[in-house]
Amino acid sequence: MELETHDLLEIDKKDLISHTEIPEWAVHSLENTPFVVVRRVHAPEGQVAVGIRGRNRNQRFGAFLEERKVIRQIKPEQLTSKKMWEDKQADVFSALDMAASIFRNYEISWGPGGSVGFELASGVVTVTSESDLDLIIRAHQPLPIADAVAMVERLERSNVRIDVQVETPAGGFSLKEYTRDSGSFLLKTKIGPKLTRNPWNEEVKKF
Repeated sequence: MELETHDLLEIDKKDLISHTEIPEWAVHSLENTPFVVVRRVHAPEGQVAVGIRGRNRNQRFGAFLEERKVIRQIKPEQLTSKKMWEDKQADVFSALDMAASIFRNYEISWGPGGSVGFELASGVVTVTSESDLDLIIRAHQPLPIADAVAMVERLERSNVRIDVQVETPAGGFSLKEYTRDSGSFLLKTKIGPKLTRNPWNEEVKKF
């Protein structure tokens, strides 16, 4: 499978490539949970940009990895089976259940990211009582504004804050910002953010 932003990768920590010293907390984190997330950063040929997450929100560290060193790849859209979270009690998983019932009405590929996706993929508890729900929609074709508006209206009824990122071949954007129909909105790309009116018409940069 193609490596895409938000994918979770199981790795061996010795295979990480970093041009600065890896923090001690990051080393300990990988010893306990050898998973990293694919970042939206340009990487040298044959490598992928990855991020290490720690126990605290401010503990994030970027590095690189040779693609051939990936042990296992888990995409957010592979984590959408309710059976994976039906015994979990945190409010954020109730919100995930709600999101699943909403997205079931649309022909979209989606899945959880952030701490929820990390916990479901790695099996290690990372969700707290303060966790938000980050969701990823893979949209290789244009997403109708009417569908986006309906999704946001229903998701906002949750007691948990839900952030939805829509991923296109050219980059990612906020579903909520997209629904404002203000003419242009922010698109996050591998070479930095830019304003766009239609991300599906943007040139996909090849390196």
